[in-house]
Amino acid sequence: MVTLYDAVRTRKDKRATFWLVMEHVRGGSLDAPVKLAPQHAAAIGAQIADALAALHAKGLVHCDVKPGNIVLTEEHVAKLADFGAAHRVDSSATITPNGPLSLTPAYAAPEAFRGAPEQASDVFSLGVTLYVLTTGTPPLRGPGHVVRLEAISPHIGPLSALVTAMLHTDPRARPTAAVAHQALTDLAGGARDLATLPLNKITVPLPDPTVGCVLPPRPRRLPPGVPRRGPLLAFGTLALAALAVAVPLLWLGLSDDGDGTMDQAAQSPSGPSATSLAFLGEPRTADPCALLDARGFDAYEATELDYQQGNFNRCDVLLLEGNEDVVDVRVELDADEVPEGEKSHTTGRVTVVEPAVERDRCERALAVTGARDSSLRITVAAREPDQVKQHLCDTAEIATRYAVRVLNAGEVRRRERAFAAESLAHQDACTLLDAAALSKVPGVDAGDPDAGFGQWACQWKSTTADIEVDLQFDQGRLPSGEDAERTKVGDRSAVVLPDYDGSGSCRIEVVHRPYMGPDRKEGTERVALTAKGEDLKGSAPCTLARYLARSVVESLPPV
Repeated sequence: MVTLYDAVRTRKDKRATFWLVMEHVRGGSLDAPVKLAPQHAAAIGAQIADALAALHAKGLVHCDVKPGNIVLTEEHVAKLADFGAAHRVDSSATITPNGPLSLTPAYAAPEAFRGAPEQASDVFSLGVTLYVLTTGTPPLRGPGHVVRLEAISPHIGPLSALVTAMLHTDPRARPTAAVAHQALTDLAGGARDLATLPLNKITVPLPDPTVGCVLPPRPRRLPPGVPRRGPLLAFGTLALAALAVAVPLLWLGLSDDGDGTMDQAAQSPSGPSATSLAFLGEPRTADPCALLDARGFDAYEATELDYQQGNFNRCDVLLLEGNEDVVDVRVELDADEVPEGEKSHTTGRVTVVEPAVERDRCERALAVTGARDSSLRITVAAREPDQVKQHLCDTAEIATRYAVRVLNAGEVRRRERAFAAESLAHQDACTLLDAAALSKVPGVDAGDPDAGFGQWACQWKSTTADIEVDLQFDQGRLPSGEDAERTKVGDRSAVVLPDYDGSGSCRIEVVHRPYMGPDRKEGTERVALTAKGEDLKGSAPCTLARYLARSVVESLPPV
């Protein structure tokens, strides 16, 4: 139930401001980069579905169900927060008149993008939330913001059938919140109480809204004999079970426009201005170039920003002497924790780890406090070692200082340009090789891959042999040189690179599509597959890689 402790009005007429003093949920939000077991995700989802059922019974749509708006009490009770985007779909409740629709793209239903949210839209968003809580990333989408149900990850396990139904394109085909609540309760089983989950492992602390906040003037003292109001247990005529606002005595500013209506004036803690320990937000829209500045490398004649090099989680600054790129400064968003290093230091909420320095490169690994299973790596590599003008680690330090400032300032900004509709960026690398294809690799469990950042890379390792299969997306110029063998895989152009990752390895890069970048540079998007291992000898790595590449081509969408 939404606990409203007090309502205070200051000033009058158009200058009037209304303040609501609401419940403080101390456990933090679920906007943390952690993957829950399907049963625990179901336990959380069951409580939120119950809240949505109560909300829908009053003719309301929440419109912004997502992990950042789900909080846990210290007793491990899940509650839904932030009703700033709520919409009324009938006239049965007293609520602020509908304003411009606000949504979070990664979690919004297709009809919400068209400006027509309905109660089934909340069910869709809850389905995405369950998917994110178990896999770490939102499901893939196609044209019209429709979820590609054929690419649903096997990691959601027993949630698969229900989540698939919740993500249906047609709102009428989705279960109601009440039906979802019952199904999730059954799926949760013994995990319903969530008591085994340590809060500090699965949540991030909520920002203190009183920091930098100007509180309203103290209300004037009530005249003698006028009773002081106790806690208000309903908002207007609305009473909702299992709902809470997740802010400590948050003063929600509501301004009177003079016509008797109220408009939301204060941002919620989960809004874009809030500092979130889940620093990346939605992985596929996080801009790696936000963490790299082409300025500051004064030892070199010129710099060039290149955001179409390598995988989609990467951004480069090329340091130039004349027209030749001498050093590559690279930032990559990573799905792994930072590696161990000889030295480390912490600035604000960012820890910087310094791995051992190599002759032609220097690396830094950065992690944000509280953000598990996500980090970033800065690599400075010499392309022309004899022309390097500054020690590579000094160059790495310039890039690191800038990235640390960005990370301490808040969430990484979103990409300015959306990926092309036909881009590989919309694909899930782990779905491009099926169990039949991977059966050729002894000891590999096709259903247990190691997914990389944004699902843009995937790795399978044999448990019975020293064999590994890596698959990742790549972009930029097609590899060339004496060792690069041009070929065809199915109807796609490809390049074979024997011994690419040392003896006993073979890499095949299959062209998905050519493109022309905004800088007028031509490039290609490719699927790069590498087979390697000490148990692969002679031509075996390329034989295996070619076989697997054919399966990849069959899984790729047409261009």
